[in-house]
Amino acid sequence: MAPRVSLLAAGAVAVAVVLLLAAPARASNDEGDALYALRTRLSDPNGVLQSWDPTLVNPCTWFHVTCDHASRVVRLDLGNSNISGSIGPELGRLVNLQYLELYRNNLNGEIPKELGNLKNLISLDLYANKLTGTIPKSLSKLGSLRFMRLNNNKLAGSIPRELAKLSNLKVM
Repeated sequence: MAPRVSLLAAGAVAVAVVLLLAAPARASNDEGDALYALRTRLSDPNGVLQSWDPTLVNPCTWFHVTCDHASRVVRLDLGNSNISGSIGPELGRLVNLQYLELYRNNLNGEIPKELGNLKNLISLDLYANKLTGTIPKSLSKLGSLRFMRLNNNKLAGSIPRELAKLSNLKVM
């Protein structure tokens, strides 16, 4: 009976190891899904997003995407890439993102309120696009934000008062 118990214990350990190893890959895949959803919204005449392959488990291998040591997406740098289209709410799922650089493109539509979910965001650069609508109040939840550049767009309305509580904000 003892060998059977050992075999069961070894099997349970093997399953636990596989599950633990799969957890970071799933997180990266969720981030990859969010990035690829963005990709489907964009027109990319220069092919800067051609490495964004949804069949790859890890988006850390994609150009213009930077990850940390734990393979979490921390930077998206598509500034001055001649892309057009809308940003979309899926970027709000990149909860480890620190830098969102989408400046000097032809992006249109509104700034998604879901960007307020990016609690680790340090820099939000959306300037020199064709964004419309108002600045979402949800951006006031970005307590780590130091730089927010939204100029040279077609935004309307006033700057939300709630943004005044962003004590780390240096440039707006």
